[in-house]
Amino acid sequence: MTSLSHDLAVWAHEAWSGGRPADVDEAARFHVIDTVAVAIAGAGDPATRSMAAAVNDSDDALEQALILGTAGHALDYDNAQAPSLVHPSCVVVPAMLAAGARRDLSIDQIVRAVAIAEEISLWLGESAVRDRDSSLFERGFHPTAVCCPIGAATGVALLNGLDVHQTAHAIGAAASMSGGILEGNRTGGQIKPMHAGFAARAGVFAARLAAAGTTAAPTALEGRFGFGHAFLDGAELQVADLPIDQQAWRVATVTTKPYPVNGFIHSAVDAALELRRQGFTLEPGATLTIGVAEPVLRTIAEPRADKVRPATAYAARFSGPVVVALALRGGTGLGVGLNDFPDSLPGDTDLLEAAARVEFQADPRCTEAFPGAVSAAARAVGADGRSYSAVVDHALGSPRRPLTREQQWQKFDDCVAPALGAASARALWDSLARARSSARCADVVNEVRRAVGRVVRQAGREDGSSG
Repeated sequence: MTSLSHDLAVWAHEAWSGGRPADVDEAARFHVIDTVAVAIAGAGDPATRSMAAAVNDSDDALEQALILGTAGHALDYDNAQAPSLVHPSCVVVPAMLAAGARRDLSIDQIVRAVAIAEEISLWLGESAVRDRDSSLFERGFHPTAVCCPIGAATGVALLNGLDVHQTAHAIGAAASMSGGILEGNRTGGQIKPMHAGFAARAGVFAARLAAAGTTAAPTALEGRFGFGHAFLDGAELQVADLPIDQQAWRVATVTTKPYPVNGFIHSAVDAALELRRQGFTLEPGATLTIGVAEPVLRTIAEPRADKVRPATAYAARFSGPVVVALALRGGTGLGVGLNDFPDSLPGDTDLLEAAARVEFQADPRCTEAFPGAVSAAARAVGADGRSYSAVVDHALGSPRRPLTREQQWQKFDDCVAPALGAASARALWDSLARARSSARCADVVNEVRRAVGRVVRQAGREDGSSG
């Protein structure tokens, strides 16, 4: 019988064998590069270390996907898309790399699978948008953890050579592995970054199950108790909404983060950097109000007591007041960087006092533009009474303001050089960025695993444990 899973599998196989606009493969290639970078940088995060300690980190693709996915999302430095609010690459790229390493595939083969897997994930995420907001997000679901297992399973099925029938069952199996709650965005904990690892593993495992003969419900997506009913408020999914041949792909609409913080804060960072260029400083007596879309306040500004005094450095990445204070103080990287979030941050009294002078509020213009654009409008008064203002309609790194090649490289180098050294960072960039690259998945995966292993061993020496 025909079903939505079958039709989706047919589309994926046709996209796999057909052509795509040049910007799609270019975007997918950079998504691979960017995800490898943030995964290497995320090797030392407590969530990654916990995940590595909980599994064996063997050559098995399931365990590799768990660790690579967690590392890729650990610093909240991975890419994301509006209006779906899906972070596609932190799931899809680790799943494709883990599966590809097992079969000694090239990065060029991975790029094709990444484009298709991300397109499906974003299509599902956009299907959850209601009144310009994600219904998944509204109900506490993590759109990334809900939508990406299906996309990842499809991509792995293609890499593993599954036929249309098997791919449809991989899609159905992955639909039963979707889930994840977002409370960690508000109050912390290590589980939220692990959602990407769980989802990446689900994609690899669902395709493996299908290859072994496992069958899933034919109507897993559209049925009375299927994915659409459970997660999308009964939205009627249409494969016809996916691109054909040279049509525009959603993959090209993904935002690359220039700052290792929650994406809802990026336009506020841009506004703060502009105020700093104008001469504004957040010294005692100064005030700063930043208007943003009303739906984002609960993530970056509420509850206020927790946001102005985050319990951990990770929680600070979701604090609008703290991140803005960092930008105004003068951050690293492209304005706010990895080195700005040491474990000691919660004890930085000067920073937290400055953060307490930052107020976020709903701005009607920003709310109207959301989620198609995450904008910000800042108004400040210096201690001397001078007024300042800055309006950011599109955050740096978004499709309307993409990073330059130099900015892409700077982010990559900031992420990779501390772990692998400057020469190795440049060599890895060159091998990944080159079209018709000779780079192999196994080599890339080993680089990330090497970084994770080094950090875990160092942590073990510092705390006296075996690691």
